[in-house]
Amino acid sequence: MPDSSLIRIGVLTCMRYVHISGIWGPIIDPATEVKFEACATRMTGMVMTHVWDMDREGAEAFGRTHKGVEVVDNYWDMVGKVDGIILSDFDSCLHFKELTKPYLEAGVPIFINRPFALNLKDAQEMIDLAKKHDTPIMSGSSFEYAPEVKHIKKEVAEIEPVRGFTSANSMSDYPTHGIHGVFFAYACIGGGIKSMAYQTPDWHTPNGLITIEYEPRGEDGKVFYGSIQEISGTWGWIRVFGERSFEQFIHPGIHFWVPSLLAMQEMFETRKMPESYEAIYEKTQIFLAAFKSHVVCNGAPVALDDVGDWQAPLLNPDPYPDGYFV
Repeated sequence: MPDSSLIRIGVLTCMRYVHISGIWGPIIDPATEVKFEACATRMTGMVMTHVWDMDREGAEAFGRTHKGVEVVDNYWDMVGKVDGIILSDFDSCLHFKELTKPYLEAGVPIFINRPFALNLKDAQEMIDLAKKHDTPIMSGSSFEYAPEVKHIKKEVAEIEPVRGFTSANSMSDYPTHGIHGVFFAYACIGGGIKSMAYQTPDWHTPNGLITIEYEPRGEDGKVFYGSIQEISGTWGWIRVFGERSFEQFIHPGIHFWVPSLLAMQEMFETRKMPESYEAIYEKTQIFLAAFKSHVVCNGAPVALDDVGDWQAPLLNPDPYPDGYFV
């Protein structure tokens, strides 16, 4: 039986393109034999108690790896059994709207992995349902919660008005890892974004360049720009220009991964979201605007208001057969 003082977590998808199996799961459950960076110290107040995946054998294997995790038959079966849900399979993102619906309607706090939605209609529907039932949600990148980000935000506030910035992040493809750079910049610099442009030969691989156009800030503010080098071989870095300039690296290691898990835990426990519904929607807009810039507009800037009903392409084939959610 799990410790009653721990927050009960339901794992909604554990196979395919997930963090829960190789990184987050071993951190939450340090007793497992499958360690992450040899960590055997409990670093969160959470315990995984239930799991569902359409791959039943994979879910059962997850349950054997993490002792005491019960496999459920249907994706909605964890309602009433857990305090929070972690949905991390990127390949399921086309169906996040369906997978999250039972939990949003039941008021169960839920973490929904990046990029939240592949079109704005789905994003708005999930947000509207969450608001209707007062359900806390969280969505984003671990880079937004890296320990260094708090220092970066403090420095940014001190050198306002920002005149520009350049940053870099290691990426494999745009929608799963290039998005880290976009959300990292959003966490450091904030919103108020006018347009996104993404130039690259191929969104499936490095290299590429994203340019962000910001609205003026303050009475005497001017339009300013930020750039993100979508490359391989670095973890994360930013240099910001204002009244003075500064730069900061993001460093890898287990300390990088724990803060986002603790942010989930705080939301599950307190029902207070780490950011607003509106911020989650704006992040979805900037993700899609940059993607549309490359796929549709040959790298030309796309205003957030011009994303429209465009839907981003899938990285991998949809794992769910036609009619699965009918």
